[in-house]
Amino acid sequence: MPDLPIEDRLAIGALVTEYAWLLDHRRWHDVADLCTADAVLTIRGREIRGQAGLADWAEHRAANKARRTQHQMTLLRLEPGDSPDVVTGTAALVLHVAKAGHGGTYVDLVGEYRDEYVRTQDGWRFRRRHLVTIEDG
Repeated sequence: MPDLPIEDRLAIGALVTEYAWLLDHRRWHDVADLCTADAVLTIRGREIRGQAGLADWAEHRAANKARRTQHQMTLLRLEPGDSPDVVTGTAALVLHVAKAGHGGTYVDLVGEYRDEYVRTQDGWRFRRRHLVTIEDG
């Protein structure tokens, strides 16, 4: 297992959990606070760049008020990067979506995020987040 201080592992784990929680509680605009100014997120073929891109993405998500989700993030695997302030990792995702009319849920997506985390003055943040579905593996 790669050598990484437990404090960093816990902080990055909390970052990944907070990302999922914000999405599931429809707080898309707050996701930008978890990212660096130059962050690049690639989600379902869409590349989201920087804080302006995150703001546009959040507006788009907010327009779909009916969609309810639960992002199950598990199997967090972290590796030290080129410096003590950079870590790469993967986090598995199973995305559950509520059916229209509240008649249960379905699994919309299974895959993993391939991430780069950077230590900032405000703590660990996402610099890169790339969602890869299991079929695109």
